[in-house]
Amino acid sequence: MLLAIAILGCATTQVVVIPTTEVGSRLLSDLSYLAGPGLKGRLTGTPGNDSAAAFIARRYAALGLRAAFRDPACQAAAPCSPSFYQYFRLGAAVLFRFDAPISPETQNVAGLLDGTDSSLKQEYVVVGAHYDHIGLSRTYSLDAGPLPMMHLGADDNASGTVAVLELARRFSAHPTRRPIVFANFGAEEFGLVGSKVFVDHSPIPVNDVITMVNLDMVGRLRGNYLIVFSDGGTDTFRQVVDSVERLTPPLDFRIAWKAVNSEGSDQISFAEAHVPVVSLFTGYHADYHRAGDVVSRINFDGLGTVVDLTERVIRAIADGDTRPGDKSH
Repeated sequence: MLLAIAILGCATTQVVVIPTTEVGSRLLSDLSYLAGPGLKGRLTGTPGNDSAAAFIARRYAALGLRAAFRDPACQAAAPCSPSFYQYFRLGAAVLFRFDAPISPETQNVAGLLDGTDSSLKQEYVVVGAHYDHIGLSRTYSLDAGPLPMMHLGADDNASGTVAVLELARRFSAHPTRRPIVFANFGAEEFGLVGSKVFVDHSPIPVNDVITMVNLDMVGRLRGNYLIVFSDGGTDTFRQVVDSVERLTPPLDFRIAWKAVNSEGSDQISFAEAHVPVVSLFTGYHADYHRAGDVVSRINFDGLGTVVDLTERVIRAIADGDTRPGDKSH
């Protein structure tokens, strides 16, 4: 998650929770790779970040999603090959203020799942999460010292990334009436760069996106307390959440609703384009942007329940008879 102005200053005890469900174990497997030492914290512009993007793209392909983009190398006179990658370059200002050697080339990753109702094929739901973190950089770390420290970013935001992968698995098995774009954004830690690129050069018309659902730092659920950022349809989204929580089995979250721009994550890029958004967040903790944000401190069963709620919300929207919210803020 993009560094906030105010950060929790005191540490809290985090109890290690071992997965007890099949979903939790699946999330653990994916997150152990993405937040493992091999990818070195998925810093944008590094091989570890590129490997994370390739992992996501392979998963979308295996699930049968269609590549959302077109190969940028294709010529206008020839057919363009589909691609799961949306490549972009980091600006000079970003590179100048950064303290680690990185490539200016990076990418978003996205796959498209077609809907089942041809009359709704021009109405999309985007489900997204950023997959980058800060690696060995000290520019955005909160435990900077004389020597670089490895920031693996298990919660920020490997947790949101694996949640999106799990959602893609579920929806590919049981599609909705409307199409869904599953998107993973690069360079969020540098100022929401990837999601802004996605919105500005969207593979689908942004005006046809009826909702964007964002997941950022959803791996440290405590006391079932969940923060939801929303705007442009908040009343509708509250009604949706109230309804789907009661489905069987019931989900009992203590939800705090907050304004969409009160937290700096990728939902803002879509909100600024007048897309109704819902962004889920389990809260800051003492390991935020520190070396302690590791796999062993993720609440995997809690992460699974966040995925369950998110799936219900997406299904209610993607199968609903009306579009939530009003894009004309």
